[in-house]
Order: sequence, then C-alpha cells, then structure tokens
Amino acid sequence: MIVKNSQDTIIFNFSQDYKNIGIKLSGGADSAIVLYMLCKYIYDNKIKCKINPITVCHAGKAYQLQYATKVIFFMQEHFPGIHFGNHYTGVNYHPETYATVQEKIVNQCYKNKQIDCHFVGITKNPPKDIADRFVSQPGPQDDRSPGQHRQTAFEDRVFRPLINIDKKGVAELYNTFDVMDTLFPLTRSCEEMTDDFSKHCETKCWFCCERHWGFNRYE
Repeated sequence: MIVKNSQDTIIFNFSQDYKNIGIKLSGGADSAIVLYMLCKYIYDNKIKCKINPITVCHAGKAYQLQYATKVIFFMQEHFPGIHFGNHYTGVNYHPETYATVQEKIVNQCYKNKQIDCHFVGITKNPPKDIADRFVSQPGPQDDRSPGQHRQTAFEDRVFRPLINIDKKGVAELYNTFDVMDTLFPLTRSCEEMTDDFSKHCETKCWFCCERHWGFNRYE
C-alpha cells in the first residue's frame, strides 16, 4: 500500500510470513493513524495475521491504555475480521524511563516469539522556530529534529512510517482517510499529570501545543 503525503510517501509492505504484528500503541494521534493504515493494508489485502498492541502507562497520567483501547475498538468496527491478539502492557513510573520500559516489553515479545515485526508511530518535530514557542516543558527526549530524512524501516521488522512527517502531515493523513471527526477525537496527546482525562490541558504541556499546531484543534 502506498500513501501519498505532502511530506513523504508512506509504503506499507511486510513479509507475508509474518503472522504476529506488533505496534506501539499509546492512544495518541500518531500511533492511532499508523494502526489505521496497518489495519487497512491487512484488510484490503486479506492478510491472515494478528495485530498485537503494546502499551505502556505512565503512573499519574495513565491515559494510554484507556485511549489505546478506544482506538482498538474503532478498528474492530471499521475493519471486520481484523484479528487482534494479545495486548501487552506495562507501567512506567518516571518520565525518563518511558522508552526503556517500552523497549523492554518489545524485546520480551520478540524473545518469546509473540511478534515477528512491529510498527512505531514516532513523528518528526515541528520546525525549531515553531517548537521554541511552545511551553517550557520538554518535548520528546529522542532526536526528532526536522531537516533530515530518516530511515523508515530496520531489518525488515521495525517500521516507522511517520518518522519523516510532522503533526501537520499527520493531520493530512487523517483527512486523507476521512477519519478526522471519528478517529481523532478518540486519541489523546496531553502529558499533564492527571487522573481526569475529560479534556486536554491545551496550553500547559508541549504535546498539547504540538497537537494544536498540527491539527488546529485539541479534540
């Protein structure tokens, strides 16, 4: 499957021998649209496989599983017959160890032969002059700087289809697939410490600022 985007061309293609497909699913807008495209690719091509979501919840702002579950239900309704397998989960207690906990679960899934490959919804950051206007709280810890083209696949088992696309490009994908008013409201980007997930903080966290910059809306 080839998806044309103003920022990059996305190609979905993995070995037909893969029967267990993993995906890091946070409940955010990025991983949700990656899962949508993955489900569409599997559904349209009648591929017999299972999708195994991987979700890490952050203590104090543990919205991830709640919103990931909403996204999964949406896919099951829109792609009848898509088979979701196990949903592997973990808990993270410190902001700086989120990625470490996530990778530990992914590696364990490979070790136990529970997944054959996996997808990641990581995107590139907005241009620096835009991101610098966001709140003082830090954004992603890994390097997602714009201005360079990154590899989207590694060893034919790790796929990062959005790595060269920022939030405006992600919003374009939601419009391309006509899911802006259906799937997008089921996602969450807010990183404020809270147990009330009724709305985004809007201006207090970096990720809300990025979400509004890309989509011109929070919900």
